[in-house]
Amino acid sequence: MPYELKPNIDLDTNTKENLSFLTPTSFKMTIDKLAYPNVEFTIQTISIPDVSMDGASYATPSRNVAFSGDKVNYAQLALTFIVDEKLKNYSEIHDWILKMANGDTKGINKDITIHIMSSHNNVSKEIQFVDAYPTSVSALPFDVTSTSTEFLVATATFNYSYFKLL
Repeated sequence: MPYELKPNIDLDTNTKENLSFLTPTSFKMTIDKLAYPNVEFTIQTISIPDVSMDGASYATPSRNVAFSGDKVNYAQLALTFIVDEKLKNYSEIHDWILKMANGDTKGINKDITIHIMSSHNNVSKEIQFVDAYPTSVSALPFDVTSTSTEFLVATATFNYSYFKLL
């Protein structure tokens, strides 16, 4: 299903909204609570990926003329999460990748939603990544020479069709 662009432009200039700044520490993520219940609770970092569009060039005898492109490119979604001691959240992503590698693609793509919280800890905006699936999960570096207790973290990357601001 294609993404329908509905601009969020308020043309009523008589209304002024008291805008607060966005804080990078107030967010949560959901995937599919039934299929992947342990992934969403331990997210440490997530970045909204780059969106770009390659332009086209038309060659003339004296110069190249630039035209706007017609295809949007989305960078991969990467997130870092703390690994629980039973490796449940790591296993969910690992097993998700193995399912795809074994040809089990029925219902394998899931929507990932980032819930951005307001200063009052209410959901103020949502970003939905449509038809996402993992492409990698990082290594887990066990190290007995560490002098302090630091919890293991892993990074998972996802491809998706597109994302939309809800």
